[in-house]
Amino acid sequence: MADRDLVRKDPHNSNASTPRGKNHLLAIAINEYQNCTKLSNAVLDVEAFIEVMTSRYNFEKDNITFIKDTEATKRRIDRAFDRLIDMVSDQDNLIVYFSGHGRHHERRGGFWVPVEAGISDEDWPDYLSNDHIKSYLARIKSFHTFLIADSCFSGSLFIDTSKEKFNGDRRDTEPSRWGLTSGKKEIVSDGQPGQHSPFAAALLDVLRKADQPPGVMRICDLVLEKVAANAQQTPMGSPLQVVGHQGGQMVFYFREDEELEWAAALAANTRKAYSAFYNKYSKGDYGKLALEKLSLVEEKEIWDKVSRSRESALLLYIHENPYSPYLEEAQQLVEKLQKVASIVESPYVKPSPVRPGLIIPEHMVLVEGGTFEMGDVLGDNKYSNETVHTVTVSDFLLAKFQLRYEEYDVFCTFFSRKLPDDWGKGGGRRPVANVSWYDAIQYCNWRSDLENLDKVYVIHSDSITITVDWTKNGYRLPTEAEWEYAAREKGRRVRFGNGKSIADPHEINFDGSKSSQKEYSVVGSNRGETVEVGLLKPPNKLNLYDMSGNVWEWCWDWYGEYSQEVQINPKGPDEGLFHVYRGGSWDVSADRVRASFRPDRRPEKDHFNVGFRLARTATNV
Repeated sequence: MADRDLVRKDPHNSNASTPRGKNHLLAIAINEYQNCTKLSNAVLDVEAFIEVMTSRYNFEKDNITFIKDTEATKRRIDRAFDRLIDMVSDQDNLIVYFSGHGRHHERRGGFWVPVEAGISDEDWPDYLSNDHIKSYLARIKSFHTFLIADSCFSGSLFIDTSKEKFNGDRRDTEPSRWGLTSGKKEIVSDGQPGQHSPFAAALLDVLRKADQPPGVMRICDLVLEKVAANAQQTPMGSPLQVVGHQGGQMVFYFREDEELEWAAALAANTRKAYSAFYNKYSKGDYGKLALEKLSLVEEKEIWDKVSRSRESALLLYIHENPYSPYLEEAQQLVEKLQKVASIVESPYVKPSPVRPGLIIPEHMVLVEGGTFEMGDVLGDNKYSNETVHTVTVSDFLLAKFQLRYEEYDVFCTFFSRKLPDDWGKGGGRRPVANVSWYDAIQYCNWRSDLENLDKVYVIHSDSITITVDWTKNGYRLPTEAEWEYAAREKGRRVRFGNGKSIADPHEINFDGSKSSQKEYSVVGSNRGETVEVGLLKPPNKLNLYDMSGNVWEWCWDWYGEYSQEVQINPKGPDEGLFHVYRGGSWDVSADRVRASFRPDRRPEKDHFNVGFRLARTATNV
């Protein structure tokens, strides 16, 4: 990827009015330098600019002078400028676009490099100097002049830095002299071969996507923003230090062309675009089609407001919109929701005798809060990250069982997601595995929406950033402290999640083989797979099953070392690389199914033996 400089440097050092007169364009692009480093995209960039100007804006080919490669000698460029002095009237507009090498000297100033020029210190007279170009622009009596330069050090060529910051209403009814350069006094990129330079790509994008005739100020602002965000260069745009600027700006008016405007309306695909097109061309070739497109957009706006997880909302939509193009999709969603209802237990069963205002779903238990010693309370001293410390947790709800495949598969089907691998075991009532932490978060939100609960998690547009409102009553993952508190029956001094301190393979699904035996486990067998949730008994005294073994369970917390200070409802570090998961699984030894064991894993990664269990904040109705 070449730079638009001679020598590689150290990188650190709706038309508001009719346009007046004619629009002229002098375009200069050089790839094939004779003595300088060749460029890849200068000609491509300028050709694309010319295409946009002639197809979308009011520029005619007869008023365009395009000088490229071997034609772009200093003499030929001088002749083109000289011709414009005679040709351009005070009612005409002029754009000059140069794409090629630039060179700068601390005392001599800035230069354009023509195709035949060399690169030695003897070659400065062979360039087109800043003053030389400005003298031409001063003698061309156009109404508006807009100079565009995509070359290294181009910011030193034209921009009046004293006028970089400006405000006020700049109308196209006042003469103007503006410049836009691809960088300041710096090297700028030519882009990957066959692609546009970062500057040209931004400029073309702005011109192609404009839904109103863009003024030069707007173009400069948008190009600067786009390039600065995606490349190591800083474009500049402001009035030029050239005679004739009187505070105005050139406006790029659209070509009056029904075909082009229809293509633009299709590209925008908005109510506003189709409505504006119909109002202007109701009797034209696309008038009727514009109305049809407008109707489809309006139908989609109505459909987009319908909750996809509320059967009542979908049924009402079907009733009120029997001819909607989204009718079949709505009916399919109703069928999915009815299937969900047949699998997911009813969430409203009984009020809590302890907290009468709290409704406890059948599939969950209320875990009354309290203070406990969290960590390796039995002194196994197996791992250094299980330091004992005092923690207090508030009341919360926790699912009796690990989430099943049959529950999670409905969620996947609902959103046409790939089903998690069940290793040919049929899934069903076995605990779901092969789900990432992010998958679990998304399931919690969906299940909350399904049961008319307030979602706990806000998933931001990057699908990575998650914020939490712990006061909401929807489903969530348990915190690490909540999980251990519940596994140990409200913090009792026990080793395993079934309330016992000896692991028996008949009661916990773990590797109970002789080779994996620990001093606190009974020899049995290694099943080599999961079992249906709730199959192994007894549950612990809170009526929670499989808190040790079967599959690991994701927790909310980022992994971090325990604090030695007293903690109240700890939720882990604010950020990290790995999330905690707890409880052990069918393929690990007894030391890893202990309630205090705390490994971690990247949240975007799923794993064959990791699932999750639902929790909720104990919020009264």
